[in-house]
Amino acid sequence: MNGVRNWAAGSAIAVLILLSPVIAFLMAIAVVMQIDLLVEAGTAADCTIAAGAIGWVLFRKYRAQSEAPYSGLEGEPDEVAIAAPPT
Repeated sequence: MNGVRNWAAGSAIAVLILLSPVIAFLMAIAVVMQIDLLVEAGTAADCTIAAGAIGWVLFRKYRAQSEAPYSGLEGEPDEVAIAAPPT
């Protein structure tokens, strides 16, 4: 049973890797279609703002995951107290 789970997980990962360029291409087509729709509606001056907004919406999750918050307290070694030698 464990072999079937490993095979299914490996197949799912392989499918996601192989389909990721297709998904990115479809996202790019969707962005171009939305910008073209705005151009046809007569909002040529706002196309750069629309493109930036669309890009922000599409990629905000990826940007949020890569920017982990850093408090400055985690991962830093504690200061070592220097004591007088015993006499």
